[in-house]
Amino acid sequence: MIKAVLDTNVLVSAILRPLGKPAQIIEQQPSRFEFFLSETILDETWEVLQRKRIQKKDPITNQALEAFFVRLRNASIMVIVVDVENIITEDPPDNIVLACAVQSNADYLVSGNLHFLNLKEYRNIKMVTPAQFLEILRAISNTTQGAELA
Repeated sequence: MIKAVLDTNVLVSAILRPLGKPAQIIEQQPSRFEFFLSETILDETWEVLQRKRIQKKDPITNQALEAFFVRLRNASIMVIVVDVENIITEDPPDNIVLACAVQSNADYLVSGNLHFLNLKEYRNIKMVTPAQFLEILRAISNTTQGAELA
């Protein structure tokens, strides 16, 4: 089974846009991929969702937020990030997300963040957009279904 880390922007988009690609990714977990997170990624997601401009534009009830975070915790494998390299110099907090992917031995880091996407790959971890990751999941599903029919 493939392993993935979802960046903060993907998690935020998943709750703000329940029909969007990030939400579709979360809907396919845990049956299609292993999902890794760290406390820092969860904390940053919470902080972003508490911002006044987000709450004003896309108000989310505390009950919905709590349910979302319970779901994330239950669906993910938590990683304790201990070794953070300074690879993304333009935005050092991104290095914690990258370290989570490295320490979990992830196959993919899913993000809309250009700091990651421009990196393309790091230590065999492919940086992909939510749309690309959905295509990867579909391709794997099609391959698996074809093998079951043979």
